[in-house]
Amino acid sequence: MKKLLKILVPPFVGFSLYFVGVRYSPGYFDLDLDDIGTGTLAGFMAFYKLALPLLFVIAVLTQLLIIIPIWRGLLKRSAAGRIITLILLALVCLLLAAGISYVTWDNTTGEHHLLKVFLFLTAVQWFYWLINFFALYLLE
Repeated sequence: MKKLLKILVPPFVGFSLYFVGVRYSPGYFDLDLDDIGTGTLAGFMAFYKLALPLLFVIAVLTQLLIIIPIWRGLLKRSAAGRIITLILLALVCLLLAAGISYVTWDNTTGEHHLLKVFLFLTAVQWFYWLINFFALYLLE
């Protein structure tokens, strides 16, 4: 039962916080599918609103196949090993954010927009993983 909670609770908590943030934002009812892919906060919110069930399934599978084994290894490591693992996770988040922001970037919007999208995606990922590991810590 504890293993099942470790798989389901952290993604549920993270997605619930995002859902509350998106659902109770002032522009929730103005979100349009045309906003998706614009690289704006409204585009991210529209995508999230549309793809929430699929994203949650992906998060649960990621939790089961990747994060839980990393968490078990993290508990067995020394303090230096834990810090190295968390730094590597932060670097992976940076690489993923850079890749996604570059792929969705339109040259006509300028490099400033690319930097904004990169920073936004990095913050979203770091916030999610912070919540995820905190929930795992509480369940341990």
